[in-house]
Amino acid sequence: MKKLSIFMAALFVFMLFAGIRPAYAAQYNLDFEETAESVYMVNLDTDTVVFEKNADERRSPASITKIMTMALALEMCEDPANTYVTAPSYIWNEFEGISISHCDIQRGETLTMQDLLYGMALQSANEAANIVADYLGNGSISDFVELMNQKAQEIGAVNTHFTNPHGLYGADHYTTAYDIYLIAKYALSVPGFQDLVSTTVYTAQYADKHTEPLNFYTTNKMMVKNSDYYYEGLSGIKTGTLPESGRCFVSTATRNGFTYLLVVLGCPAYDEEEKQLATNYAFLDTENFYDWAFSTFRVKTLVEEGKIVGQTNLDLSWGKDYLLVMTNGRFTALLPEEIQVSSVVTEAVFDQEAVRAPVQKGDKVGYLKLVLAGEEVGRVDLVAAESADMNEWLFCLDYVKQISESFWFKFAVIFVALLILVYVVLTVVRNRNRRRYQNVRRRRRL
Repeated sequence: MKKLSIFMAALFVFMLFAGIRPAYAAQYNLDFEETAESVYMVNLDTDTVVFEKNADERRSPASITKIMTMALALEMCEDPANTYVTAPSYIWNEFEGISISHCDIQRGETLTMQDLLYGMALQSANEAANIVADYLGNGSISDFVELMNQKAQEIGAVNTHFTNPHGLYGADHYTTAYDIYLIAKYALSVPGFQDLVSTTVYTAQYADKHTEPLNFYTTNKMMVKNSDYYYEGLSGIKTGTLPESGRCFVSTATRNGFTYLLVVLGCPAYDEEEKQLATNYAFLDTENFYDWAFSTFRVKTLVEEGKIVGQTNLDLSWGKDYLLVMTNGRFTALLPEEIQVSSVVTEAVFDQEAVRAPVQKGDKVGYLKLVLAGEEVGRVDLVAAESADMNEWLFCLDYVKQISESFWFKFAVIFVALLILVYVVLTVVRNRNRRRYQNVRRRRRL
């Protein structure tokens, strides 16, 4: 069992560094049963995929869509706190007759862009998403949505297509768990986004049609301390629920110096009678996945920087025929806690059979291959751990040797030899003909 575990860990790390995403449940058995239809979980400290399930399956993202809307808006709006936006009445037309998530913005009401973004982030307000898209699309929501699709392609989310900025169901509105990971990672890099999604309560700075403060409260109960779902260290990012999507949730969590990003899609949301379930299974899956990851994985150093790992042959240096080599970097990997660093086998691979002097300390001479259970899991450059001067006499001898072993030298020798042979043959033939001619003349005289 231990050998199998080591092998699976090796396969996991090998696929990581080879750029291959592992298949669902290919590495480790979960200690719980997940309900999500699609999952993608990454350790952000090492960019290591620790779990995935149906990560490339297209799904309706519901309000997870708003991650892209908010991130793009923050990029396009230089000063959200001082940008005032008035909500056009037609914004609500597509919502007529349906129940939607909203934050009570009124027709013709003016708010700041910051207010609208917090309305989206906390209360998943669909009207706020439309107002933002309309404003930044210069009166065209569809133009803003096209910018969302362009950004998705730009960051590599090639299996994503948006038809609206809020996430209400559409047959051509889809994404994948893997693409959502890419979108969320991009969004987290946008200044101001983290503040949006990590806030639990917000009061609008300016809402001119409200006589009382307009407060927004987060739908992410895993950040609310008095909630049954509260999870310490969890921050953001976005919830989403639709009958066609199930419950969806994207989040990050940090504990003991490790941070993970988790996407769960398609968790049960409704019973057979299409009534919404009281239990939020997306939150439960999220808690289970984080508990499992934090208790299972550790970042382990497989090779230290500057470690002398052996020697290689050295040429052209007087009185020394070997050169000490050392690692030129530190190599770490996210591994299950049970895997010991001593299980990793190292193999030095050199660029040449022998290093030729002169060589300076720090010159690259090859690499150290790291092998776990027969699979290569990574490489570290090997460099000279010492300097070695070149001996000019040995260099000259080596130069002569190289010349003598070169193709053109051998060709020249053979060519000269052939010329000499031809010359000898011609000389012999000419002498023979001359003697024959002289004999003929002598007989004629007689």
